[in-house]
Amino acid sequence: MSIFELVILSAALGTDLFSVAVPIGMNKVQRLVIVRSAVVFAVFHIIMILAGYHIGHWLGTVVEHVGAYHIDWPAASVQNIATIIGALVLAGLGINMIKDNVGANNESVPVNPLRGTALCVLAASVSIDALAAGFSLGMIDVDLLRLSAILGGVIFVIALLGLGLGRKLGRYIGERAELVGGFVLVLLGIHILWTTIY
Repeated sequence: MSIFELVILSAALGTDLFSVAVPIGMNKVQRLVIVRSAVVFAVFHIIMILAGYHIGHWLGTVVEHVGAYHIDWPAASVQNIATIIGALVLAGLGINMIKDNVGANNESVPVNPLRGTALCVLAASVSIDALAAGFSLGMIDVDLLRLSAILGGVIFVIALLGLGLGRKLGRYIGERAELVGGFVLVLLGIHILWTTIY
């Protein structure tokens, strides 16, 4: 694959991340947290696409030796299950943001969904598409070092843009920015669940 094709693929894989990053950025996220989170999102995308690549490559080898023809079902099923889990994680994060905002008083510190386990689960859920893309890339010849560098760079920039835009929007919306972001995440989770199941 050419550099241009890899950039386009990386940008396409980052669309889910951008749609999630904007409402999370409304949560009064600090700049250092944004940069650190962008690195985590990039690393998870790289891990997922490389894992998918190696699994796809292995399945391709098995198919050649065994002569089986139907390997799409397991990959599709795994992707659907992972997508459903990711949608539930997003909706749960949104509900938590809404609950914290509604029950908060003016002196409380805003919740940061971009730390620890919550950040890792979120990064895994928005990088599931990279795992699926890796399956198909495992069947063709791809420079893995170039793929990792381009994907990581593009995802890092998309995460910075999404979280940064959300942070600026949060300033305009004011104290209820976290509430708006929470509702957006819940609606996004419901939409993903709906399109995956039906």
